[in-house]
Amino acid sequence: MKEYKSNEELLNHLISKGVIVNNKKKAKEQFERYTYSIVNTYKEAFKTNNQYISGVTFEEIFPLYDFDKNLRSIFLKYKIAGYI
Repeated sequence: MKEYKSNEELLNHLISKGVIVNNKKKAKEQFERYTYSIVNTYKEAFKTNNQYISGVTFEEIFPLYDFDKNLRSIFLKYKIAGYI
């Protein structure tokens, strides 16, 4: 079982892996709202050879998470309505 890390510790861990975070305050707020799954779910899209692509930013990772979350919401809405 992984050890609990605060949002600050998670942010620092992400930075230590080479991800650039331009707005730390906003990133911490997004961790508080959406949890670290923002990164865990989509990190492979931003990695090659198990390392983050040079220059990748949190501000690039989060929009993918947000887009996917919204897309899932749309599909769920139409599935419930019986269109899918």
